[in-house]
Amino acid sequence: MPTLLVTGAAGIVGTALRPFLRQRYTLRLLDRKPVEGLVSGESALVGDLTDPAFVQQAVEGVDGIVHLACAHGTDIAFQSTVEPNYHATLYLLEAAQRFGVKRFVFASSHHVLGQYRSDQAEYFDDMPVAPDSYYALSKVFGEATCTTFSLRSDLATFIVRIGNADAKVSDARRLRMWTSARDLAQLLLIGLEHPAVRNEIVYGVSESPNPLFHNRRARELGYAPQDNAGEHLADNFLPYEAMAPVGSGRDHVGGAYAGVPLASVLERV
Repeated sequence: MPTLLVTGAAGIVGTALRPFLRQRYTLRLLDRKPVEGLVSGESALVGDLTDPAFVQQAVEGVDGIVHLACAHGTDIAFQSTVEPNYHATLYLLEAAQRFGVKRFVFASSHHVLGQYRSDQAEYFDDMPVAPDSYYALSKVFGEATCTTFSLRSDLATFIVRIGNADAKVSDARRLRMWTSARDLAQLLLIGLEHPAVRNEIVYGVSESPNPLFHNRRARELGYAPQDNAGEHLADNFLPYEAMAPVGSGRDHVGGAYAGVPLASVLERV
């Protein structure tokens, strides 16, 4: 089997994806904390992606990379994103190019469009980016950097703007962009294996009532989601009317992220 490096593998999304990915790949699972529950076909690396030497060690010998790891949060300061989100992504892409890795799948986020009001368009796929936070801004950087490397080398990149990947759908906003683990895994496998992929942006969403994203390009590449958000509601699911008009983020693509003030960068100076 080919070897796949998965960063952020101890997180919720990485853990949920492992059973699907290991059917096709030997998994090299990387995180800053130990990865639990290893099974046959999995190995783990504990280290920090902000260390260039460690990144090279992790990347050498793999056939593909799924980059999930990042620093995030509604009120994260810009400086807190620089090393883990900017430098680490650059380190990974450069190492991938250096060692001849064929495919790089980048976990981006719907938050790159998060500042839009959810009633501004029928679908948001083709809207210009409108990041709602310094976390989202770093995802825009990651997307652009993937494009740069794919056009300058033989490395094919596949950007997945993930919606909501919780186990259950908690409210009406997330209902419009939820993804199951198996649908997200299907998308990642397209990114890792489809012969037409060079540099693509798709959306990590399952079927849903009144979706925010049509995800046309993913479907052209063969994506056929198996799950529908409407069938995976949490017991305490909040309909739109029950969400607070202020603070819940119900009227923005990025939810609460869109309403939190950006931490000042001037005050650092």
